[in-house]
Amino acid sequence: MLSAVAGARRYVLLEFYSFSDDSAGRAFAEILRRKAREGVKVFLVYDSVGSILTDRSFFQGLAAAGVSVAEFRPVIYWKPYWNWIKRDHRKTVCVDGSCAFVGGFNITASDAPLSMGGRGWKDTQVRVCGPAAAGIERIFWEAWTASTPVDAAAQAPLPLAAPAAAGTRAASVVSANGIRNVRSIRHAYRYAIDMASEYIYITNAYFLPDKLVLRRLVRAAQRGVDVRIIGPRETDHPYVRWASWAIFGRLIKNGVKIYEWQGPILHSKTAVIDGVWSSVGSHNLDHRSLSYNLELNLNVYDRPFGTAMVRAFREDLRNSRQVTLEDVRRRPLTAKAASRLLYLFRSWL
Repeated sequence: MLSAVAGARRYVLLEFYSFSDDSAGRAFAEILRRKAREGVKVFLVYDSVGSILTDRSFFQGLAAAGVSVAEFRPVIYWKPYWNWIKRDHRKTVCVDGSCAFVGGFNITASDAPLSMGGRGWKDTQVRVCGPAAAGIERIFWEAWTASTPVDAAAQAPLPLAAPAAAGTRAASVVSANGIRNVRSIRHAYRYAIDMASEYIYITNAYFLPDKLVLRRLVRAAQRGVDVRIIGPRETDHPYVRWASWAIFGRLIKNGVKIYEWQGPILHSKTAVIDGVWSSVGSHNLDHRSLSYNLELNLNVYDRPFGTAMVRAFREDLRNSRQVTLEDVRRRPLTAKAASRLLYLFRSWL
């Protein structure tokens, strides 16, 4: 992403839930300021809650350097809770109308690799060129229009880019914004799960699916599909992991295999089904992503891409521990009760 931004000639569009004033954030900020000085149009949307620990002066400094910066739904402390819950959870970069990046990476030291001085969280991002990049740009401008400029001198939106030449792989951009298209990502998952005949491999940082997806995963396993799910052992939201344990027993009894990643915090949101349908994006299989957040996934319908996704998933299994029914049963009663209570309140997690 840094290399793509550094090579921009006309414009760069960035939309991130978290953009921190740390080693990763400053590395991006330096390049954004440089590109603005070179005359490249630079636009940045950041989420107010996701970036709440980043001092506003950091973004004001970018604006003063010529970067057009906007804040999605600024936090107003005296407003009720509903003002906080709808967030821009997307993580995208668009460059010159020719390529874009979609996935789970935030611009923080947590997501940055160890080689950049980061904490090396496990995450996944996909680079796409062609008409899909224009689709991602259109969604960016919707977020820009719905956001508040940090500086009154922020530039007006650029004209929509003409779609780049098509490649050879079919892909679709699916989004959610809390109202319109609220269930488009879930519908894509549902259809792919229902059509599965061989395997369903899902990696998800916060696995708390709604009943519709949960039932379909169970039915897939019952008809002989190899259903495997990798979630985190270490997580930045431990209460979500605890709530997930409330459904592990039912899933395992019905043939779904559950694994926990044993490395640094897992933050990926990916899936591959039968090697022909793959998904990479920001959408977690939980209530918040389904009902509140702005999310974006890229779905790819291509066997070579699916083969690469399967290879990555199976590599991850080597560093994951399978959760057994015995693990579920031997948990202390207090832990089981806590998981069930948290699961009841999963809509708020």
